[in-house]
Amino acid sequence: MSFISNAGAPVGQPFAPVQIRTSGRDVVSAGTVITVDNRNLEFQIAHLKVVFSFVTDAGATRLGPGSASDSTLNLTLYNFNNSIGSGTTAPLDIGTLAGRKLSLSFMVYAISPESSKTVHYTFTLGEPA
Repeated sequence: MSFISNAGAPVGQPFAPVQIRTSGRDVVSAGTVITVDNRNLEFQIAHLKVVFSFVTDAGATRLGPGSASDSTLNLTLYNFNNSIGSGTTAPLDIGTLAGRKLSLSFMVYAISPESSKTVHYTFTLGEPA
């Protein structure tokens, strides 16, 4: 299979431009990470930090109330231990970056409460805040 691009740097060369948009939002970061353990995960975007804290209790899967400072958002993810995945159904508006609304979408997969987590994430920038 081959891919031919007539714009930008040749595929495989450094600095080949990739711009991704979805529903009028610019994707600024997206990927998958497997945690080392089942405790937490931190993202740093520019001066902003987002921390996922994974907690298991007797309740349902839910996103608990978070706390925030000027540069850190702490999100508690309760019972995100499902092997078929648990996550957001729509982007969460979590702040502003470069004067635009910053949103986060994610899915978390785990074999058990004690296992590491596989997290798919997407940070997007929308309209000016």
